[in-house]
Amino acid sequence: MSLEPMRILVIEDDPIDFSLVKKGFEGVDAPVELFHCPSANRVKEMLEARACKIVLLDLSLGRDTGMDVLRMIRADERFAALPVIVLSSSSNHRDVSEGYAAGANAYVEKPLTMELYRRFARAFCAFWVDVAVMT
Repeated sequence: MSLEPMRILVIEDDPIDFSLVKKGFEGVDAPVELFHCPSANRVKEMLEARACKIVLLDLSLGRDTGMDVLRMIRADERFAALPVIVLSSSSNHRDVSEGYAAGANAYVEKPLTMELYRRFARAFCAFWVDVAVMT
């Protein structure tokens, strides 16, 4: 496990949803640092400026779609291998299939309670921070 914090870009247009994600990670005993990207047009800028190692991506971003953002990330060779986890309120089979086809590394339905956000954050860190080998 690295001593440097895992830098996570959370692409989420809803400040309440971002707050829930942030609170979920606050109780986790893992070195993580979250950065909020509220709009699709700032994704590349923030990935470059923050040197994020992983992305949590909402599918509903106002006028832009998360699928478009995912395709944009995958089309840029600098970010093509960057792990992207879709965090969406949709569990529709079509959305899930499209997410994986567009290059998502995982697709997670947004938790419904704060305790489930904490459980998600613990599981996320157990794998992505403690186990996965990152570049």
